Amino acid sequence: MAPDTMPLHALRSQSSPLYRLPGSALVLIACTAAVLLTIGLSAIFAWRDRDEAMRQAAGVAGNIGLLAAEHAARLIESGDLLLTQTASLAGAAGSPLPDDGTTRERMALLAASAPHAVGLEIRDPAGELILSSLPDAPAGAPPALKPALKPEGRAIGDGRMAGRAVITLAQPLPGGPGRGWAVAGLDARAFRDVYRALEVGYGHSISILKPDGTPLLREPEGRGTMGGRGGDDDAASHADDITVSRPVGDSGLSATVTITTGSVLQRWSERLWIYAAFAAAACATVAVIGALAIQRARREREAEDALQHAYDTLEEHVHQRTAQLERANAQLEAAVTDKEVLLKEVQHRVKNNLQVICSLLRLQAARIDERARRGFDESLRRIQTMSLLHELLHRSQEPAHLNFADALRQMCDGLVRSDNPTAARLELEAEDWIVDADRATPLAIATSELVSNALLHAFPHGHPGTVRVVLEREENGMRLIVRDDGVGLPAGMPSQHKRPVRGGASSGLGLNLVQALSHQAGASLKIERDGGSIFTLSIPNQPVRQHAKSAA
Repeated sequence: MAPDTMPLHALRSQSSPLYRLPGSALVLIACTAAVLLTIGLSAIFAWRDRDEAMRQAAGVAGNIGLLAAEHAARLIESGDLLLTQTASLAGAAGSPLPDDGTTRERMALLAASAPHAVGLEIRDPAGELILSSLPDAPAGAPPALKPALKPEGRAIGDGRMAGRAVITLAQPLPGGPGRGWAVAGLDARAFRDVYRALEVGYGHSISILKPDGTPLLREPEGRGTMGGRGGDDDAASHADDITVSRPVGDSGLSATVTITTGSVLQRWSERLWIYAAFAAAACATVAVIGALAIQRARREREAEDALQHAYDTLEEHVHQRTAQLERANAQLEAAVTDKEVLLKEVQHRVKNNLQVICSLLRLQAARIDERARRGFDESLRRIQTMSLLHELLHRSQEPAHLNFADALRQMCDGLVRSDNPTAARLELEAEDWIVDADRATPLAIATSELVSNALLHAFPHGHPGTVRVVLEREENGMRLIVRDDGVGLPAGMPSQHKRPVRGGASSGLGLNLVQALSHQAGASLKIERDGGSIFTLSIPNQPVRQHAKSAA
């Protein structure tokens, strides 16, 4: 039985183990897999969102670091400009520097021109104060300035001026560090106010670090600010934080922005409810669909059981009907076989009877004169043609059909050996054509008449010649042509002439017989004269009902 017609229990037994499970169990498995998949996907998306949040925080840190570095570089550049102008004042005053009010006043005006400058000072090579733009400036060097004063050039440090925290810039006076230093104090609030105004959105800190890594300034203020060093505990507490550093121009300083990982994760955790809500909604939807699917699976199971019962009943009826049909087919096949055997036996007996008739005619022809014997020979030839057809039908795989080309070959071969007194040459070109016995018999006898008439009468006085027989296909059927290059038909005879031709009654009888047989086979006969005689039989494809009565 084909797989598409198997009963349900057979399909279940041959299918996978999952299919053999109850429908409700399959639905539960599918729902569990869907819930796990939903939770897993939600977790994956949430974790990817966490990574994206960290990348965004790193980008924000980089942008803020760049902004802080640019701002610090501009302030330091303005401080360098003040130092250059202060050094110019010191150079114009000569050495040693006079402590007069004019130079102090100019330094005060110069400091007042820059809103972020707290004061300007001129110090000796040891860092001791010589001249200041601030009144009542304390003598001595700020504690953080002395270590920063190096013979190499500009020094940057931190300290206090006028009671305010400043970033100190020191530059050698004209003539080198051995002559003294010009010192500018930049207000630390000029740095801090800008950093405090930045909307970062995360817990962060912005630091200006010295080349050795110690903090010069930090916002928000805390441990490690303004010269203090952060301890190991402070560094360890921020080991996982996001830190980005940007160089501050060519000053050797660096602006470092640190965003705490906890603040980033806190903002990320605030968005987790979206994924949780999505997962909860998806799980609830799966639960509802699963419940409906379980209910439907139960109904389908009941329907399958009912269908199986109906199938079993129908299968029993089909088996019974099939057994009846097999018995009837066996009887029909036996009857067909018997009829085929009987038909072949009838054809064989007809062939034998025709051969017996031929033998009797030959015996009878031996006792009559020459003129009467010719009529016997023609009758004998026609009977032999019918006998040949029955022999071919007997050999054929289909008892009612034969290959007409084979019949033409054997028939022409016999005619050229028996009815060829002038040794004329016979040529045959025949395409295979399967035809039924009802049409084969009249066509074969008509062809035999035409070929025999050509061999006997077309070449008088022993002249050589050629008789050509062609069986070919045409648009609407087959075409049978018998032509010769002999003396041809008498002049003036119409194409459908029914009177004797080429010598005697036998010839007239042969042509009349050809016309009658052509009509019986449903073919049309055409007679032409072109260097001899041409007889053309056009045979349509459609089967033609035999006439009950042949044309006279």
